[in-house]
Amino acid sequence: KHDSTRVPLLTMGGLSGKFETGRVLDFADKAEEERKLCSLYLTLMNRMGIESKEFGDATQPLAGI
Repeated sequence: KHDSTRVPLLTMGGLSGKFETGRVLDFADKAEEERKLCSLYLTLMNRMGIESKEFGDATQPLAGI
């Protein structure tokens, strides 16, 4: 199965202090609604000042980011 339900990701950079670095976050035990890849993108967009309520199939940012 080729999809984005369990994708290991590496991010680099701290968005000028808007993104905490030096962490390992594991969302494997979270429900699918709590670990969407589009939720990560939504979180990053909002931190970059691109305010959006949804992106792709995500309607909420990732918790704990």
